[in-house]
This record gives sequence, structure tokens and C-alpha cells, in this order.
Amino acid sequence: MRLSGGDTPDSRNARHPIPEDVVPTTYQVLVNHEDQYALYPAARELPDGWTPTGFSGTEDECAAHVDAHWTDMRPRSVRTAATAPAATGEGV
Repeated sequence: MRLSGGDTPDSRNARHPIPEDVVPTTYQVLVNHEDQYALYPAARELPDGWTPTGFSGTEDECAAHVDAHWTDMRPRSVRTAATAPAATGEGV
């Protein structure tokens, strides 16, 4: 594509902003079966394997919510394995 005059891709975006720059996006906080969290645009269809937590807001509000609630970054399966009794080999 040829740009005319002093146009650059950045200057064209300034004159014709993309919709995400004009309309604030509402996000929702999602969680998966491993208790891992994600921020996802609320207007989009949920991806497979993810469930809404019931919290939505700006990206910053959702990130703060995740920071307050996701205190152990390990997936559930790793946390469960770490707390399971170790096999001692006794009685085998």
C-alpha cells in the first residue's frame, strides 16, 4: 500500500482510530478448571473451558480483582499433587 504525503501507518490511525481506542472495552474475569484466571472482552463469546467469575469492569479493575483473588499461581493439579501424601512404598 502506498502512503501519500506525510502519512504513516501511525498518523492514519490517529485520524481513523480503531474501535477499541474509541469505545472502552468492558472485560470479564474468567477461570478455568485449573483455577487459572484470565481477562476477556465481555462482548465476546466465551472460549471453551473458561467460566465467568461474575466480575467485570475495565481492564485495570479486572486485573486488580485477579491480583486480589489469584494468590497461588500454580495450577490446581500441581497444588493438589504438592499436598497429597507422598508414596512411601510401604506395604507393597
